[in-house]
Amino acid sequence: MQMLQQEQCHNVLVVAITPRDAKRGIDLAGIGRNVRFLCERGVDFIMPACGTGLVYDMTLDEYEAVVGAFVEAAAGEALVVPGIGPGYGRALEMGRIARSLGVAGAMIMPIVGPASAGGVAVGLRDIAEKTQLPTILYQRRLDIMPVEQVVALCKLDEVVGLKYAVDDLEAFRRIVAGAGEDAAMVCGMAEDPCIDYMAAGAVGFSSGMANFVPGMSLTLLERFAAGDRAGAEEIRQQMVPFEDLRGERAARYSGSALHAAMERFGLAGGPVVPFAEDVAAEDVPRLHALVDKLAETERQMQMQMKEVV
Repeated sequence: MQMLQQEQCHNVLVVAITPRDAKRGIDLAGIGRNVRFLCERGVDFIMPACGTGLVYDMTLDEYEAVVGAFVEAAAGEALVVPGIGPGYGRALEMGRIARSLGVAGAMIMPIVGPASAGGVAVGLRDIAEKTQLPTILYQRRLDIMPVEQVVALCKLDEVVGLKYAVDDLEAFRRIVAGAGEDAAMVCGMAEDPCIDYMAAGAVGFSSGMANFVPGMSLTLLERFAAGDRAGAEEIRQQMVPFEDLRGERAARYSGSALHAAMERFGLAGGPVVPFAEDVAAEDVPRLHALVDKLAETERQMQMQMKEVV
């Protein structure tokens, strides 16, 4: 079993959807098809059962089935790093399940219930220690995860990375200055702001769109790492319209737009589970138009990647 290392977070972290069948049951065969699609296109870091995978609304039985299916389908070709949580007890239960399935690490999902900064500091330390897996922290709130506290948590032996998803670039710079050598700093807000955050010290970014256009996401990171910021920006601009659709009306389609895009690509998507909602019929043509345009760019990039090989 390969265990997650800090340097492996210098990457595109593909936050995977959870495909479902018409009755909203887990599509295990679809998971296998989706994972093989990613691995064949160079993805080696997959994060199932996180926010994009709608982990908040999974039963523990579903969680075990989903994570197990990702581990089996990846077959050692990609690191599988699922989410655990939300909530203290649920995180511990999921951590035990994930560890038993042979995952490479785990990400502690953002706290959504009653919490204080002091309580969160104790809880995150406890979860990281008891789960006994390389851990990525997920920061979405500065009030319960202030900068100084996050810097201290990133120095824990168990913590290998931080997924930062707060719209505060200055706070991020302070965390990088205090803990950038101790944990991998990852932009947790996908492609839209990733270039600014990578310029400020992020070593990679998480992505939902990489579920269906992995070549675009990987090439964006590759270009930035090579010093070609303009080339990275060219790709980002092509991806932003789809991200904007996901974010409309309080992120109404944050997950379901990805499910619909996967279906358009011939991959496994299906419906989402409540409390999320599927893309409304009147919005499907607009989504398809965006996806078809991205599909052509992805096809060209995959051809270029094959030529290089």
